[in-house]
Amino acid sequence: MSKKPKNVDEPFSPEQLERLEYKGDKQVQLQRQKEGLFQRYGAKRDAQDIAKQVRWKRRAGITLVVLVLVLFLIWIMTWLLTTIGDLVITVDSGAAKKGISISEHENGDGSTFKLSANMAEEVTNITYDWLPATLDLEAEGSHNGRNYLAYTFYLTNNGKETVNYQSMLQSVKAAKDADEACRVMVYKNGEPEVFAKENRGLTSSDGSPEPFEKIFKKEIPANYTPPTKEEIEEAAQLPQNKELVNHTDEEIVIQPFIDSKTVFNTEIDGLEPGQTDKYTIVMWIEGEDPECLDVIRDGYVKMMWFFNIADEEL
Repeated sequence: MSKKPKNVDEPFSPEQLERLEYKGDKQVQLQRQKEGLFQRYGAKRDAQDIAKQVRWKRRAGITLVVLVLVLFLIWIMTWLLTTIGDLVITVDSGAAKKGISISEHENGDGSTFKLSANMAEEVTNITYDWLPATLDLEAEGSHNGRNYLAYTFYLTNNGKETVNYQSMLQSVKAAKDADEACRVMVYKNGEPEVFAKENRGLTSSDGSPEPFEKIFKKEIPANYTPPTKEEIEEAAQLPQNKELVNHTDEEIVIQPFIDSKTVFNTEIDGLEPGQTDKYTIVMWIEGEDPECLDVIRDGYVKMMWFFNIADEEL
């Protein structure tokens, strides 16, 4: 039986030295194994973190692109709503299901549920007497003249039952209160009606609102021939024609807007299957209106015309 050295100064025997070396080698190997495990674990964690960062950056990039596209679409929609035209005409889904459609053509070609009139640009104030007497007969679709908007379309019942429909025109945007001096004339199957906003704060001696100017139906020239599209466009570029148009003794009573936004809201009864109603709308800034002041210069008016089935809400 071997004895351990009594102190450090005593030499190790070969057997003791071999055991110590073996033990040390084993501890070194265990330490190296632990370090390898930690290194592999750390590398794995680093790879996972990098993958998460890549996924996060990819998702953030996609989200940013989607957000930019949404904002761009919103901007496009806003631009369309403010610049596509002074007048938009729509048929709601309920009326469409009943067979109601609108078209710029009397034969129904291109029937749709939404129409937009061309803008009337660089307008100045004119008066009713300067407008042509034949605006309801000139053309289909947009036929703007000098300083006024004119648009003709057709509403047809393509369904199988007689319907009552509702017609509502609203002023949805007006810059610089331009709608205060705006006149709206609507021909339905050849019969004109004129609408205007009541004059703000202008009252007669009895305290009632200041009355509108008097206007009368105009005479259609004998043997009238509609102008061509080119002639209409050319006339719109010429100086304003200020010749007074001959009129009849039949007065057109100017009707006030229903409220600050609604021009009119009427119900039309008994549109039979296959029947068509023709509409022409004319808009201008009336120089005889007391609200036609310099403050409305560079303003504009945008209107929307809605059609729906009479027993359904707009």
